[in-house]
Amino acid sequence: MVGTYWRALFLAKNLVKEGHDVLLVASSREHALSACRKITDGVPVCLLPRVTFGENSLLYSLSDVSTVFMQAFANCVLEVASDFDILHSFDVMGPHNAVPTLLSWILRVLRVHSRRIFVDWDDWWGRGGMFGRRLFGLHGEMSLDPLVAPVVTFLEETVPRYANAVTVVNDTLRRRASSVGVESDNVFVIPNGANEDVIKPLDIQDAKEKLGLPRESIVYGHFGHLDIESFKLLLSAHKKVVRYFPNALLLLYRLSDDLLVQLSKDFFRSLKSSNVVFVGRQPYDKYTLYLGASDVFLLPLHDNLFNRARWPLRLGDYLAAGRPTVATALPEIEKVVRDCGLLARPGDAEDFAVKMLEIAGDPDVREQMGERARELAETKYSWRVHAKELENIYGRYLD
Repeated sequence: MVGTYWRALFLAKNLVKEGHDVLLVASSREHALSACRKITDGVPVCLLPRVTFGENSLLYSLSDVSTVFMQAFANCVLEVASDFDILHSFDVMGPHNAVPTLLSWILRVLRVHSRRIFVDWDDWWGRGGMFGRRLFGLHGEMSLDPLVAPVVTFLEETVPRYANAVTVVNDTLRRRASSVGVESDNVFVIPNGANEDVIKPLDIQDAKEKLGLPRESIVYGHFGHLDIESFKLLLSAHKKVVRYFPNALLLLYRLSDDLLVQLSKDFFRSLKSSNVVFVGRQPYDKYTLYLGASDVFLLPLHDNLFNRARWPLRLGDYLAAGRPTVATALPEIEKVVRDCGLLARPGDAEDFAVKMLEIAGDPDVREQMGERARELAETKYSWRVHAKELENIYGRYLD
């Protein structure tokens, strides 16, 4: 998963800075029939093969199945051939990661090696999590395959029990790990973090000018993907805001699904086109510029089990950029945003709009909350701090 890759990379990057030897094994994003190695931010990365047969449903499914088998085999080969002290497996709900993790446990039981096994749990997939959501794909609205859900649930809840320790992104997943049989003393919370070394607060007027955005507008920025319920709530809230602030601008960055984009355009036919700006994939320097051009960040989340267990990576970027955030008051999100933004009742577009208006009308509060957000990025939620915590956890099990 893309988000999990970045979580693993940021932790690995900071462990390398501490002098540790790290190999990050991940799936290639492009079609590739063989593995390859590269260096990313100082981290050696092994990209596993990936096959893509086509875009129709049958060929796409065959591609996925073939990729899983290829990657599971490649991971097992690496498992046997490599010499390392710790295997830290992410996204074990996928067989390509679950199989080599269980293989490592078997080899340890057989005393072939004595390496320690860690499992990371950063999203809730099975048993009502991701598989309870509606998604949008190339052919419109769809549900994740109900035949796959039991497999994902089984692996997600079983594999962590064979690890020496489990890292989780928040307390919700810590409780779930304990509920499926992982000893509570072996579950550790390592939140997602802020890339504060690269993303920094920018002069907002300068950023707007470079991007051609109106200097006098209040820019509300949302970055990344949304499920359909969250998306509709955001659009409804913005429509209410525009009634009071006609120059309010909603910046939607990387809503890559054409269907969602079309839905929003239909929704806003009654508004001037300048009220909504759609931005596709951009180079990273442009991404940071759009962050810097936003007066307020938005994080609307539909109240479901999957979102209640999340710590979105974009939230770390929001903190690093030094701007306040208006977010839905879900338990794990509230812990972060309550000190550097405003929280709206779940599912309440009216309340979300009120919070957007409240923060837009007080520049001093925006500045204070932005400073607090940056402070959190540099301290409590820094990837550097999280990597140090992880290093200490590893040390407990290697002594």
